[in-house]
Amino acid sequence: MITEVLDRSIVLQEAMRIHEHLNLITGHGRGTHSAPPPVDGKDVTDILRKSILSELKKSVSPSTSSVGRGFKGPRTPALSNDAPYISSDPIISIVQSALELYLRDPNTPDSIEIPDGARPAVTAARIARKTANGRIFEKFSVTDIGWVSSVVAMGIRQFVNKHPFNSAAAPSVDMADRCRMIVVGDWGSGIPRAQHVGLTMRRHVNEALASGLECHVVHLGDVYYSGFEYEYRERFLPFWPVDVTQSDRVCSWCLNGNHDMYSGGYGYFDCLLADPRFARQNQSSFFRLANSHWQVLGLDTAWDDDGLKDPQAAWVREHVGSGQRKTVLMSHHQLFSVRENSPDVGKVLRKKLAHVLEADKIDMAVWGHEHRMMTYEPYEHVRFPRLIGHGGVPVWADDFSRSLPFPGRFQSEKWQGGGLNERFANMGFAVMDFDGPRILTTYYSEDGTADLEETIE
Repeated sequence: MITEVLDRSIVLQEAMRIHEHLNLITGHGRGTHSAPPPVDGKDVTDILRKSILSELKKSVSPSTSSVGRGFKGPRTPALSNDAPYISSDPIISIVQSALELYLRDPNTPDSIEIPDGARPAVTAARIARKTANGRIFEKFSVTDIGWVSSVVAMGIRQFVNKHPFNSAAAPSVDMADRCRMIVVGDWGSGIPRAQHVGLTMRRHVNEALASGLECHVVHLGDVYYSGFEYEYRERFLPFWPVDVTQSDRVCSWCLNGNHDMYSGGYGYFDCLLADPRFARQNQSSFFRLANSHWQVLGLDTAWDDDGLKDPQAAWVREHVGSGQRKTVLMSHHQLFSVRENSPDVGKVLRKKLAHVLEADKIDMAVWGHEHRMMTYEPYEHVRFPRLIGHGGVPVWADDFSRSLPFPGRFQSEKWQGGGLNERFANMGFAVMDFDGPRILTTYYSEDGTADLEETIE
């Protein structure tokens, strides 16, 4: 990721320039070029305009978290334009993807530089320009706005005309009764700290292989900014903790996230799931792993955003209904949240899974989407709800003088500095060691130390 593309004011400035350019070439302005084909009756420029206006109305806030528990210091991050900006708006995310693609192209007139040095809290990559006083954030504007505009228009068309959903689940895979499962969420940023998380996970993969333990690695979804193919090839696949040479010995799995779908899901279905490490998914976005005691059901909650595309609900009922195995649900989106204030969070998912939830058939539910790690008290008919969404997105550390709202039970308090008065929450992942009827789960920070150990049974 590039510093300026994480700057909200620059992204919105360039989005407005892109809109102006597209407006001219489509005949909405004074230009004379022929218009590109409409998208389902809506012009690309109109879709972009609505997203820009919507984003301009929002107050600056870090990442997806909206609860007022963020770190409060001399500078309040919730109101700071220095907060790393990863938009939750699909169209603005496409603009960010297009800007990065443009800036990383060696044939474009604008270039980036990556200074040598220690691992930064966010990113060291930046536009190779400075003002007289040497400030990193200068008033940058893209030289070739037409280049970027064409990519944005393509991304919007893909977002509207998304990749077909594969309604067939991946073939069920048998797990050993003793095995290891490494789980990470929202990891696909490619920033140096996320790369380091990948290296730390790899040590746990290699440890399992050295001890003869079957190993699985699961990503809960989201490759940033909007799931373009180049983002999988440059930010995800090179740093995945399973080497290509280990494909036959280590099982890799990846759920679909909202950012994966922002450019229509083509990168997710046709690039990521085509990688040999993910071959067991059979290019399906939902899957089942099972042993004598447990089954893990991975769900796609992003093709229908924050929903559950059919036939997944019926598929869950089929596998949960009569068996004696305990069940772990994994998804990108939440069943509920103590951080996001909307009552609609998880509403569709809970409704579609009401039959199995109300029958108390779900023992553990694991999700990402919020860029934190949190354990919860039993809630919404789930004995062990868990949030593991802190794999790769830089967010402000919370103010730990405030208690967690119910049903929150535990959240790591580790953080690291990123500059004057800046505290970034540590990233991390979880290792689930299945041992017959119980799972020893250890939540690791990016520095390799354990934040919490617990036994699920």
